[in-house]
Amino acid sequence: MAKVEAGMESMLEMYIFETNTLLEQLDEILLRTEDANVFSTEDINEIFRIMHTIKGSSAMMGFENLQQLAHKGEDMFFVIREKPEIAKDAHFVYELIFEVSDLYKAEIEYIQTSSDDEFTPTDFSKTFKKLMDATERLKAMEGGEAPAQIAPEAASAPTAPATGTQSGTMTVRVFFEDGCKMENLRAFLLLTKIKEEADVIFCEPHDVESNADSARDIVENGFFVTFRGFDGNNDAVLKTIEGAVNVQSYEIIDEAAVAPAPPAEKAEAPAEAVQQQPVQSEAAPAPAPAKAASAPAKTAESNAVTKAQEDIKKANGGQKQSLISVNLAKLDTLHDIVGEIITTESMVIANPDLDGLELESFSKAARQLRKLTDELQDTVMSIRMVPLAGVFQKMGRIVRDMKIKLNKDAELVLEGENTEVDKSIVDNLNDPLMHLVRNCMDHGIESDVQQRIAADKPEKATVKLSARHSAGEVIITVSDDGAGIDCNKVLAKAAKNGLLTKPESEYTEKEIQNMILLPGFSTNDVVTEYSGRGVGMDVVKSNIEQCGGTLSVESEQGKGTRFIIRIPLTLAIVEGMKLRVGPTIFTVPISSIKESLMVANNQLLNDTKQGEMIMIRGVCYPILRLHEKFKIETEVTNLEEGILLLVDVGGKNVCLFADRLIGEQPVVVKPFPKYLSQYNIKGEGLSGCTVMGDGTISLIIDVNNLISTS
Repeated sequence: MAKVEAGMESMLEMYIFETNTLLEQLDEILLRTEDANVFSTEDINEIFRIMHTIKGSSAMMGFENLQQLAHKGEDMFFVIREKPEIAKDAHFVYELIFEVSDLYKAEIEYIQTSSDDEFTPTDFSKTFKKLMDATERLKAMEGGEAPAQIAPEAASAPTAPATGTQSGTMTVRVFFEDGCKMENLRAFLLLTKIKEEADVIFCEPHDVESNADSARDIVENGFFVTFRGFDGNNDAVLKTIEGAVNVQSYEIIDEAAVAPAPPAEKAEAPAEAVQQQPVQSEAAPAPAPAKAASAPAKTAESNAVTKAQEDIKKANGGQKQSLISVNLAKLDTLHDIVGEIITTESMVIANPDLDGLELESFSKAARQLRKLTDELQDTVMSIRMVPLAGVFQKMGRIVRDMKIKLNKDAELVLEGENTEVDKSIVDNLNDPLMHLVRNCMDHGIESDVQQRIAADKPEKATVKLSARHSAGEVIITVSDDGAGIDCNKVLAKAAKNGLLTKPESEYTEKEIQNMILLPGFSTNDVVTEYSGRGVGMDVVKSNIEQCGGTLSVESEQGKGTRFIIRIPLTLAIVEGMKLRVGPTIFTVPISSIKESLMVANNQLLNDTKQGEMIMIRGVCYPILRLHEKFKIETEVTNLEEGILLLVDVGGKNVCLFADRLIGEQPVVVKPFPKYLSQYNIKGEGLSGCTVMGDGTISLIIDVNNLISTS
């Protein structure tokens, strides 16, 4: 079956994006309220808004199972809204809503990855039953009485119209724009917005959510809604109706009147059932079909809302903040075009036909062009930059679930979550961070609270996620205050698995700690839900290296462990230093370079194990000759005649020897052709290539792999 109805395909991507965003907000609210063990009015209203929106958009897209899932969750929260304090004794509510959130995420992923032919909506009937049972249980906890107000969905599907009058109610007839299509779903979305501001008593047609034929009734007769605003304030509801999309006009029916009975003959219903009389009150002048004329006079509360909006506008410099969602593929295309512009600019400025010519006006124009391309590059890069907050906050759910299942009391602390990184890198960080946080919870945090107390630690453990910018890269740290890494245990397990490459006595503490990153390595003897199979940490390392980053481990037994991730801000355009080695030009990322220097003979040393070394300010660094590494013929083999580049990646330092420096230049990173992948070029220390100004190719050095393989 098709995932969505014909004509709705273009809306699917936006639906998925918005729903995932709302689910992340829902998880964040639930984590916060679970710690406080109480729902505030704002939290409950926000959860209702999320559920309403997801339910409405799912109905619009035709995903009935997802619509009903949100519907049942909303019913459960209606009981909590009536008496928020019952949540203190109803921890099962959190488990169920988290389950709903997980099911939604899984179904959305299924929608994204499955083809139309193989897509079959998931059956959530078991979860529906759990939610309905939980709703009845909450009602019983309330004292055995049903809520005083009508539940949201019950209100929208009455079996008979309301009779009599209710204090503070108002009935409105809404007309939608001609030709807007799907009027029933637009009415349902409007109803969803109204429920955020008021209790809906009645609506007609009452089945707009499930009956597509009701759209015809709405076109002919309008959409009737009877509601009572929270705290008796109906002005906010009218403002909501005014601001709703595709609403052409509305009129207020007498506030004392009730909604019309479902008409026997639809064409005559409005004339018989609706009392089209003006509302005689100061707060609501005589209505007219036009939107502006039907708005009631401002009350004190609506004036306060208007003032708050004006204050926000002043805070933004008198301007409204305008945000749009853009397909990432379009940004990638824009980014590629900017890269080509930078390459073409270099080709124009470095054209060999210009050598020896004095072109003052050309040089001036070239400088202006470089300035503009730099600004264009910075702007495009800033558009692609997104904060790490989204991926960081997802880890809160992992800590929450694991502390329950492992019976460990721990909290997640976030620092620097607003640090921004390229979107393509952020997308690849979710799995590595998840594995690291799980490792901290499972391996790091002590199971025995008494052990922590004896070590003079607080009973509640801490898992910390932090991020900061440093010299063109982002440093992300995942740490815990647990037991740390037992080097003896790690070394013994490595020896047992045959992973040692030299005598045990020759391994440093740092080398032993990094053994946990080896494929197939695990210190757990028993396989659990979270560890013991020897997979995870090696995947983390490889995923981070695919982003051009590095992973290192620091640990102190009894005090905790730190995993340090270093990743570039972006992968596509980097500032590079060009080096010449014989006829070949290499590019080294500026972020990896600490300094360049000429060699003096008295600085050179020869170590029996590490070979040639150089002494720089009392510290010895190994020397790596690029012409020997890549087997390039060159006339510059004397260290004193060439240049050394001191590079640093993840605390590992080495001096690269080249013939000479050419200069600094932004370069566009291009991947190697696929047919070269059989030669493991990246494993030898090359991450890609770039086109130089004269049209030649420069190889980009991956300093991390270069050091590791040398």
